[in-house]
Amino acid sequence: MNWRKVLTVLKWTTGIVVGIMLLISALLLVFKDDIKAYALDEANKYLNKRVHIGYIDVGIWKSFPDLTLSFDDVLVHSKFDTLQTQDTAIYARKIDLRFNLIDFFSEKYDVHRIDIKHAKLNLEILENGAVNYDFLKPSENETTTPFEFNLKNINLIETDFSYFNESTQQHYAGFFDDLQLHGSFTEKQFVLDAKTNFNVETIRSKSFTLIENQRARCDISIQMDQINNVFEIKSADLSINKLPFLVKGKVSNDSLDFYIGAKNLNLADVATNFTLQELDVVDEINGKGLVNFELLIKGSNEKTSAPSIEASFDVINGSLADQGFSLKNINVKGSYTNGVIGGKEKLSLSSVRFNTLNEDFVGQLVVTDFDRPRLTGKADGTLDLKAIHRLFGPFEMQHLSGNIEMKGNFDVRLNHPKTNQKDITIYDLRASLVLNNITSQFNNDDRKFRVKNGNITIRNQFAGITDLSLALNNSSLVLDGEFNHLADFFKGAGNLTVDAQISSQELYLDDLSKTNAEVKKTKTWLLPDNINGSLVLALNKVVYSDHQYTGINGKMRFGKHELTFPVIEGTSAETKVKGRLKITEERPMYLVVETILSSDAVVFKPLFKEWNNFDQSVITSDNIQGKASIYLDFKGPFDLYEEKILKEKFDVRAKLRITDGALVNVQTFKEITSSLKGSGAQLLISKSRIADFESKLLNLKFDSFENEFTIKEGVITVPKMTIRSNALDVNLEGTHSFENEIDYSFDFRFREIKGTRNSEFGDVVDDGTGFRVFLKMFGTIDNPSFAWDKEAKKAVKEEQREQAKDDLKSALKTGFGINKKDTTITELKTDAPKEEKIIMDFGKGNDEDDLDPAQKKKKKNALQRKIDQWKKENEEEKPKSEFEVD
Repeated sequence: MNWRKVLTVLKWTTGIVVGIMLLISALLLVFKDDIKAYALDEANKYLNKRVHIGYIDVGIWKSFPDLTLSFDDVLVHSKFDTLQTQDTAIYARKIDLRFNLIDFFSEKYDVHRIDIKHAKLNLEILENGAVNYDFLKPSENETTTPFEFNLKNINLIETDFSYFNESTQQHYAGFFDDLQLHGSFTEKQFVLDAKTNFNVETIRSKSFTLIENQRARCDISIQMDQINNVFEIKSADLSINKLPFLVKGKVSNDSLDFYIGAKNLNLADVATNFTLQELDVVDEINGKGLVNFELLIKGSNEKTSAPSIEASFDVINGSLADQGFSLKNINVKGSYTNGVIGGKEKLSLSSVRFNTLNEDFVGQLVVTDFDRPRLTGKADGTLDLKAIHRLFGPFEMQHLSGNIEMKGNFDVRLNHPKTNQKDITIYDLRASLVLNNITSQFNNDDRKFRVKNGNITIRNQFAGITDLSLALNNSSLVLDGEFNHLADFFKGAGNLTVDAQISSQELYLDDLSKTNAEVKKTKTWLLPDNINGSLVLALNKVVYSDHQYTGINGKMRFGKHELTFPVIEGTSAETKVKGRLKITEERPMYLVVETILSSDAVVFKPLFKEWNNFDQSVITSDNIQGKASIYLDFKGPFDLYEEKILKEKFDVRAKLRITDGALVNVQTFKEITSSLKGSGAQLLISKSRIADFESKLLNLKFDSFENEFTIKEGVITVPKMTIRSNALDVNLEGTHSFENEIDYSFDFRFREIKGTRNSEFGDVVDDGTGFRVFLKMFGTIDNPSFAWDKEAKKAVKEEQREQAKDDLKSALKTGFGINKKDTTITELKTDAPKEEKIIMDFGKGNDEDDLDPAQKKKKKNALQRKIDQWKKENEEEKPKSEFEVD
């Protein structure tokens, strides 16, 4: 082989190739500006919008043998006729136009391929029909130009697409990974082939979303007829998350007609790929069964006229199962229309059947007004609440179980289903419900609410409840009664009327508040302002903040942010109390309590123990004995938001009569005798007498005393009273603040520092004369101070002198008839001691009659007869075969 000749050929070949490349590059440099100018001029002839281009370049080596004209950062803003906006209609990071290199030398630019990368296409139609995608305009210049579009391929890579028709409320959006279009676009009739992998972001008609955020693939062949403006789908292979669909259709100049259908799809796959979002969990809970689906799209091809969408579907022999529940033999027939034909958007489930808990359920449902769904239908059978919670929940609940046997018709509206599921309008609701073993627990709440059993009968505005057994944590109660104006109450157009009875074996009031410490405290109204009527209460045991009450019977009436108990009675600390009570919420979480209570037999020892000695240590349950009659008139505020008891604003009047009382080992009394020992009193009283007095003072007994106490501005006022005891008879008065600041005055006679003196003639009895001691006790209850009370002594002397004058005048008038005509002088009388008892009469009327067990039974029987009549009327009504909403 002649290597020299081979090398020579290689040199020449390389030189020619390099030369050609240099020549082409040189030609590109020479003609680049002309090519750009031609391109921009040609674009202006065809485009109806202003185009912003970041950079234009011409290249060959990346696309050889094609020549490429590249546009970077192409942007077109949305413009609707003359309305210019800053919104994006088209954006592409790069657009490449490819044409034949040979044509380049003859100055003929024949574009046969377009590549678009990283683009956004937002097509929009306003309500008045104006569009933002009329990009092309007819060319007014008939002169032939170097540029021609003989397109064979259009490729889109990573393209965002959105179409929104404000007039017809249709929205389609997706993201195309790649879209390849092949066809003779310049011919009048041709076949267009398209392949694409894309993500369906949303397909929505009005408020109904059919598909959302699903992967899809499409391989489609379309017959294009540009002469008659008709394109027809010849064949289509469409799959959404591998679900196969048959697609047929045709679009003409004035109409469109499409069919999309599928047979025997897997239930779990359908529920996963189509929204109804509530059914997303079907795949997670072993969903089985077959689904058939047909969708028809027909209508005029107009921008402001929506086509009709009519869909039908059915589920055959479906089943769902999860831990704790199962639904079997699920068979559903349904349809959807966007309302173009019938005038109303509607989802109809004409037949719903399934089996759960070995019981059958049959129902019908029509949904309209999807923004504020109106639900109309009927139901007959058993519902498993665990399944409802799993499929359609969680309803702000972390747990829901139990079952409801229901039979009836309903017509209700969910006013704000996404933000407030409790906001419901009831148009017509006639049903009988049997509740069994229901347990629920809300989010951020440690409490569990349970319904053991109960019956609810609803007829329009009325609901009757019998034997509804409720439990919350450790509390339980049974509710019976009648509720009126239900529909008005739920619509916010009227007040709920209540006439019911509540009985309970155990009620813990702490269970009524949330126990989760992380729950943010908000200032809201606690007492309702839209409930009228009353509740009769029969509570066996009530526990609140470590205090226990038993045998509570009463009647509670509702007012505007107000609860009134016209009669209430119960037992606390072995003491039976009776009275009336009123609670008013003057502003959110600010309660004012007003009550009048009385009792004839208050037992001190258990009372002090029950109330933790009233938060003081001077006299405890170990120090006090005896009984009392009490009358209490109380008014005071409680700020629940700030968690404050506003004692300084209490207004209290209390009448008290104590019998058989005793104070044992009170330390304050020890301090009194210590004060006597350390003062000048020991000069008048022997040490043995003081020691004897101390012994009796530490075991102080008294037959009875009575007084009326008041509390105002945080101060307890004790009017002057006399306490007669085994140690001495003492006069006492003073004040005692809630901060335990004290100011007491008391006095007694030395001769009454008792130790009974005996003689051979019998007991020596005090004749009422003798030196009186006046003492003051002041400071704080924990550290009291003592002093002689000179002012009190002076006032008593003056009072005695005035009393002596009056007694002398009375004696002269009574004994000698002096000044008989003077009416200011009273007769001298000796009254026998009288035993007094405080009695408060609340009367005997309807409120007390409600507390009578026989009366309750009679009312309950009457309620049951009324409920039975409602059930009979519900049964006699003819069921509707189809539910329509006006």
